[in-house]
Amino acid sequence: MQFADFERLVSAPRINKYLTACNQDKRKAQALYRANIRLSQELFAVMCIFEVVLRNAIDLSYRNSKGTDWIYDSVQPGGIFHARGCEKTLQSIQDVIQSLAGAYTPDKAVAEFTFGFWTYLFGSKQFAAAGSTLLNVFPARPFGLNHTKAFKKLSSINRIRNRIAHHEPVCFGTPLSISTVYSLVKYNEIMDVLQWMAIDTNSLLFGIDRVHKEIANINKL
Repeated sequence: MQFADFERLVSAPRINKYLTACNQDKRKAQALYRANIRLSQELFAVMCIFEVVLRNAIDLSYRNSKGTDWIYDSVQPGGIFHARGCEKTLQSIQDVIQSLAGAYTPDKAVAEFTFGFWTYLFGSKQFAAAGSTLLNVFPARPFGLNHTKAFKKLSSINRIRNRIAHHEPVCFGTPLSISTVYSLVKYNEIMDVLQWMAIDTNSLLFGIDRVHKEIANINKL
């Protein structure tokens, strides 16, 4: 596709970042734009399975300690998330229950929550309200890991998840230049958390993880 057509379809403000990073080389800018999409796809694939594994571990932990339908019970009068400071978590659960209506089941509810919801279960108020036991989902956690550090790590991962979901680039450094450092850091954060969970990442991500391949392709540009 001619660059003028590509720019018109993608928008000048969006493609200008790529032009700047590529020293106004139009062919290279198009190549970088496409490479960024491929890297975003690969990162998101890893994040998808990571999110499922994490939320299932959290769900199992609370099912074991609070009952099979801990989600529904947590927002009933006297439930754990009626605690002060947990208002947003309480509202999120109530919204999911309402959206599922007569089709509600605990399993369906688990699938409805955002990654941000699961992240905030490590927030100070939510962590304490639920009994301060959630770190047990990280049996191989490093010495000194607490819920605050876990929350910060998951929040960091959530930020790149949101960037990709909103079609924002993950291939730039500061000042504006071609760089895969940001993406690699976030990828490594995901690997860290999976390792805290005592998961064999090579086996889990077999046939899925092509992040390093796409990072290498960008680094060649």
